[in-house]
Parts: sequence; C-alpha cells; structure tokens
Amino acid sequence: MIRTAMIAGLSMLAVASAPALAGGTTLSSERLITGLARPVMVCAPPGDTDRLFVVEQRSGSTGRIRIFDFDSNQLLSTPFLSVTVSTSSEQGLLGMAFHPNYADNGYFFINYTNSSGSTVISRYQVYSSNPNLANPSSAQTVLTISQPYTNHNGGWLAFSPVDGYLYIGTGDGGSGGDPGNRAQDITSQLNGKMLRIDVDSLPYSSPPDNPFVGTTGDEEIWAYGLRNPWRCAFDSLTGDLYMADVGQSSREEVNVEPAGSDGGINYGWRCYEGNSTYNTSGCPSSSTMVFPVHQYNYGGSPYRCSITGGNVYRGNQIPDLQGTYFFGDYCSNQIWSFRWDGSDGITQLEDRTSELAPNAGAIGSISGFGEDGAGEIYVCDLNGEVFKIIPDAPTGACCVGTQCVTLPQSNCENGGGNYLGDFVTCESGICDPELPNDDCDNPTILVTGNNTYDSEYATDSAYSDCGIGSDIWMSYTVECTGSMLLQIQGDFFNEVSAVYAVCPSGTGQMEACGESSYIVPCTEGDTFLIRVGSDDGSSGQGSMLVNCVPGSDPCLGDCNGDDTVNVDDVLNMIANYGQPSDCDTNGDGIIDVNDLLDLIGNWGPC
Repeated sequence: MIRTAMIAGLSMLAVASAPALAGGTTLSSERLITGLARPVMVCAPPGDTDRLFVVEQRSGSTGRIRIFDFDSNQLLSTPFLSVTVSTSSEQGLLGMAFHPNYADNGYFFINYTNSSGSTVISRYQVYSSNPNLANPSSAQTVLTISQPYTNHNGGWLAFSPVDGYLYIGTGDGGSGGDPGNRAQDITSQLNGKMLRIDVDSLPYSSPPDNPFVGTTGDEEIWAYGLRNPWRCAFDSLTGDLYMADVGQSSREEVNVEPAGSDGGINYGWRCYEGNSTYNTSGCPSSSTMVFPVHQYNYGGSPYRCSITGGNVYRGNQIPDLQGTYFFGDYCSNQIWSFRWDGSDGITQLEDRTSELAPNAGAIGSISGFGEDGAGEIYVCDLNGEVFKIIPDAPTGACCVGTQCVTLPQSNCENGGGNYLGDFVTCESGICDPELPNDDCDNPTILVTGNNTYDSEYATDSAYSDCGIGSDIWMSYTVECTGSMLLQIQGDFFNEVSAVYAVCPSGTGQMEACGESSYIVPCTEGDTFLIRVGSDDGSSGQGSMLVNCVPGSDPCLGDCNGDDTVNVDDVLNMIANYGQPSDCDTNGDGIIDVNDLLDLIGNWGPC
C-alpha cells in the first residue's frame, strides 16, 4: 500500500512538470538560433552531428545557406553558399539536400527560383580544403522548370534512404485553382508533381522503374496531383514519404506514400482539395486517386491557412516518440504530431502548440522543419529563429522499491525514488535489488547449526547442474575431519541445490546435486560451496542445517567390509538396530544411535 502511494505521488510530480499527453514524454523547445533571414529549413550531411545547415530563403535578392556549429554554439559568420534569387513572396532559395555519399564526393543540391522566376535544381561541391565553405564555381544546373506565376514553387528536395534517388516536390505553377490544370497533366508538364531522378552522374537520368518510363507521361514524374507541397520528408528509418500539401481555401492535407510504392499515384488536385470536391471537370474517377491520411479545415480560430510539413522523429532524446510525425500551420502557429497507421489513417494526433512554448522568443510564422545528424527535430520561424524540440526534462528509469516508472530525475529523487539515468528504459527486473550472494565468488558464510536464506531476486549462473536456474551461493568451512551433514528446506517453493568443492568453471563439476540432504566426506578446514535455486523459476525463503560429524577409525562402520562406508552399511545397522552385531562401533554390545553417528562420521572410502 505504501509503495503504491509513493508511485502515485511520483506520477503527480510528473504531471505537474508539464501537460500530460498520450504520446508519453512531455515536450518543450529551446531557441537555438536568432538573427536569420527568412529560414525555411535545416538539415545536416549524413552522419554529421557537429553542424546544422540552415537555408535562408532570401535577404534582398540573395539566398544563403548558413552553418550553426554545435561545438562553439555559434552561427558561423561566413555563409556556406550564397546564390542570387528572385524576390516575390514565395520565391527564393527553398531547399537543400546532401548527396548520400557527401562525405566522399562533397556534392549537395539546392532548389531555388532564379532571377527570371524559374525553378532551378543545381549541384554544388564543398571545398575539399574547407568543410564549411561551398565552391560557387562548382555549380552545375541539373534541371530547370519554368513557372507561369510567382507562387506555388514547391521547393523541397531530398534523397530517398531506400533507393538513393533524388525526389523533388513541385507546385502547380501558381495563381489560384490551378488554371492550367497542370497538376493533372503528366505530359510535358513537371509542375504539381513529385519528381524522381538519378543524379549520380550528370546530365541526370530517369530511373527505369519510374511509372511513366516507356509510356505516356514525363519520365521524371513519380507522383502527381499536388497543389503546393510545402515541406515533405522521408522517414529516415522506413523510407516512407510524407507530403504536406497546401490547400486552396478549404483543406490542408498530409499524404503518405509507403516506401514500397511503385509510384504513379494521383493525389487528386485540382479535382479534389483534400477529400473535398474542388473542380472535377475532365477528371478521372476518384477511385484512381489516393486521398490524404490527415486533413484539417482552412480558417477557424486560431486562423489556419497554410500547412508546413515537418519530419518523422528518429532521434535518441525522446525514445517514446520514435515514428511520430510533426507538422505545423504557418498562419495559426500551431504544431501537431501523429503516427501514421501504415494504411490510410493516423493515430495519436496531438496538438503540441502549448507544450512546445520555447524557453525564449515565440514560435510564429512556421516556415519549415528539419532534422540534425542525430535525428532531432527543429522548427523554423520565418521571422529569423530556429527552435529545437526537446523533452521537457530528460526522463529515465526511476526505481520505487522494485517497481519502475519513467520520470525526470528531479521528480524521481524528490519522491524518494532511485534514478537510474537519463533515457534508461524500464525493463523487467531492472529495479530488483542486487543480492550480495548472487554469484559463487561472493557467497554467504554459513555457521554450524541452522541458517536461513532468501532466493528472491536471484539471477542465473552459467551452470545448468540439476536444472538450477536463478540461484544464490553459500559457503561452509568444516571444523572437523569426518562428514559434513547438510539439510536444505525451501518454504513454499521447489528448491534445488548442489554442493561444490570449488567455484565451477562449467557444468558438471559438483560434488553432488538434486538432494535435500547431503553427507559429504571432509577434512578439517575444507570449504564447500552450496548453491540453491529452483528448476521451475520459483524463488523464496528456506532454512539450511549444517554441521560436521568427526570420524575415528577410517573404516569404523564398514559393516560389509567393502572399504567404503555408505548407505549399504546404514541399512545393515538399521536391520540390526537394538541387537548385538559386528557393526557395533563402540563395543557396548548393541546397535544404537551412537553407532550410526560413528558410521556417518566416517562416510566415504576408507
């Protein structure tokens, strides 16, 4: 009852520290960077946990990539790269992706709108002599897409962790309502699409398994029917592709394409906005389309108007959020999370906005998300700030007696618990006390006479003698030459025991096992090890009676003359008990208990 009350109290401390959510660990955020020019995403080269690269949409007509150094906790003053961009509201430097072999080839790719407003995909290379500076002369144009209007440029690009190809999200070309129906047009029209190309060598090529290779349709197209995918992301573990698509005036949506997809999916725009009809003139049947796994209404209070897609959490600091997708809304400044159910729905939808209130500043105008080299997630504020999503306080296993709960360290210790460390998870038996006699090298010393033992919380030794599993060890040093008498009893559990002369190095090195009583020949000063456990996983308390019976004539008690005192001689004495016999060891003319004690004292070979 006391233990239950203590755990309840600790749980209340956890609730008091931050709002409780179904997702487990409560979250917060910390402001990492300020003073940026319209940041829209962050990323890191594969395996690089020392730096965070920040994409600035533009300052005037210059888009820049900046580097935040984790070791110095500083934003480097010299940009990694600067490019000239167009300057309308949705134009600029919009995306960046590192080649999977960046550590060897130094290649990275950017997505921007040039001075004429066209979308340009370019490849650059880092200076071999300076990892914090790109070579502007290394630029090679990969792909150019003309844009009929200044809005709906998409801008995202990334390499799939599954197939290694470069994926590029494009908007429908802009204006409103897709007047050219570009998102549904798959011939000579790359707007409103998800493209997939092979850039291991330039000029690029279209992978042979792209859905429109060798048939009607542009070979670069992987999927279509997108309005303005503003921030997509691969799940870095599974390769599933999450696409947040900005709506017209009714629905904001998230689509998920499984890693095993064959491509060619039509996500519905402009025929549908989310799962709501928009303009079905000339559209194929809705049965040929895939609808979002999640959508929310445009408008409301707070006013929602433009989804900003995020990332699937695969970091280490918040283990219970593994596989959780984060996203936000640019206008309402709200942030949500959910888990995709692997089909056409989601679970654990959470509004994280209040929970993620930062330690400084305020998250507003959510323009992008991103992840560092360790999989931790960041939020970009178009007003010039970057925030990191963190656990409200690190949590770990907290032992309250033998029960384990997951709590922050301060909550655990303030409630009288034993904190085992940040991010340590509760596992079976983790809070069980360590027994001092749990191994052969540290046995409990027995005294002559009655002793007690307790095998609860025992762990397994490496030896399988008599099927003993979890065990404890005792030792007894005999005080006579003769026979050690040992009797073991378990209270309400099926004890199994074994006797050893030394700590075993393997199975089968015992003197005897599987009995409840033992008679072991001994010499004064011998030390025996007694191992007690069970063969069915049970444990409990018990008693152990041990003493030494001195011997006299080495063969005193050898009634049958076979030079060994053993059970046959005991049977002989019992058969003649109370009568004269040649087995009379003390010469009093009758077999009685004194003769039996002499026999036992000489147990074993003469």
